[in-house]
Amino acid sequence: MPRACGLELTPTTLRAVVVDGSPKGWRVTAYAEKEIPPPAEGVDPKEAYAKEVAAFIVEAKLPRGVLIPSLAAAHATIREVSLPFGSDEQLRKTVKFELESHSHAIDVEQVVVDFVRVDQKEKQTYLLAFAAEKKDVKARIDQMTLARIDPPSIDFDATAALNAILNSGGLNGTDAFVALYATRAGCFHYFVSGGLKLLRVLPLGSAEDGFEGKASAEVGRTLLRVSSGQDLPEVLVCGDADDLPGLAARIARETGVKARAIELMPEGLEFEGAEKARRAGGAALGLALKGIGLDRVGIDLRREEFTYERKTDQLKRAVAMLLLMVNIFLGLWAYKAWADRGFVQGRTKDLMAVERKMWKDLFPEEKEPAKPLEAFRSRKAEWQESQGGGGHPVPVSALNYWAMLFNKIQVQNKFFISTLTVSAAPGQAQIKLGGTADPAPEVERIWTAIRTEKAFANAKAPATTLDKGMWRWDMDIPLVTEESPK
Repeated sequence: MPRACGLELTPTTLRAVVVDGSPKGWRVTAYAEKEIPPPAEGVDPKEAYAKEVAAFIVEAKLPRGVLIPSLAAAHATIREVSLPFGSDEQLRKTVKFELESHSHAIDVEQVVVDFVRVDQKEKQTYLLAFAAEKKDVKARIDQMTLARIDPPSIDFDATAALNAILNSGGLNGTDAFVALYATRAGCFHYFVSGGLKLLRVLPLGSAEDGFEGKASAEVGRTLLRVSSGQDLPEVLVCGDADDLPGLAARIARETGVKARAIELMPEGLEFEGAEKARRAGGAALGLALKGIGLDRVGIDLRREEFTYERKTDQLKRAVAMLLLMVNIFLGLWAYKAWADRGFVQGRTKDLMAVERKMWKDLFPEEKEPAKPLEAFRSRKAEWQESQGGGGHPVPVSALNYWAMLFNKIQVQNKFFISTLTVSAAPGQAQIKLGGTADPAPEVERIWTAIRTEKAFANAKAPATTLDKGMWRWDMDIPLVTEESPK
């Protein structure tokens, strides 16, 4: 089941309520609280407080998935304002500036503002506006970050307590009432009629002397303000006071209005600290209910630069940024490729012009081919082939000389050829032979036979040397061709 935790933070106490369930049905599963000791001498109070909050979350084993912390409404600016707009978008754009005109102590650039609608008359919208200092909101988020928590919402303790009242079973179906939520540090006073109409934060702690009399007097003032000649609404009292039924009885006696005490926590709590939860856990309960989707007031201070983003939204934004960077890179790459293509095409045209000019210079009488470079390669291959440098292992022009040479070599004794080279060039050609023979006259006899061929008439006398019982010989044969010099 969905699980949420509400964390009420005061300067002296931390209170947490854990709720399981959904708006259709829920139950309180745990409560924890901790007194905040004064900081040690020389220690930064803010840093010490943040560490106490982080330690409390760990010690109480609070769920970190959905945790809603509170801000003190006593430090907020709360004013009734009216604007000539009806849409939320228009109201949010202007409510901050209208609030500044009602409270000159605030700087619109340094506050986060939210509101609830109080009434709508013709083209005028009446609001109850709440402003919190941005530094306070940021400090609360930083405290949660230290505890490795990203709260999806931040609410005031006063509106959180009202959320608990509105979701409790003590209303008995009424939608108009005056409520007093008491705490040891102060009281929250509400008037609700189909929605929140009035909220007062009273510096009146339930442990003060004469608390009941002062609280009854404040309720009387509120009743006078909201009566408008109509029937007075019922008064509900709840929270951390020593005698809530006695307080309700005194209010009823002094104001003449029906008053009763209500329980905010459901019945049947069986966990440790259940009694403390009943007395002081109202605000934390309202925060936890907000976490599971039961928010009947609608105040959220995570706005403007503090707007909450779900992990999936953060991932989507990161992916969107990555895709944007990839698209920019691909665009730049495509532009560079296009520019490079134009450069290459230009250079190719220049080279082709050079090739055509070379062809005309070398072969002025021939028709210019479509691809001069390929024609040059073909002509070169033909010339190399004619000079023995083509694709054949033996030059074509040399094969005839080989045939004539071997036709003249008629071996009678040992005669071995180990090297044979034929070189041919325009106007001259030559054959070089080398090998071994035995006896030496065999070399002389074969040389004489070779010279009988007209092409080999210029054969030079062989050089012979004795090497390991065999005669090593070398023979040069300048060829006589039609192109040979006379």
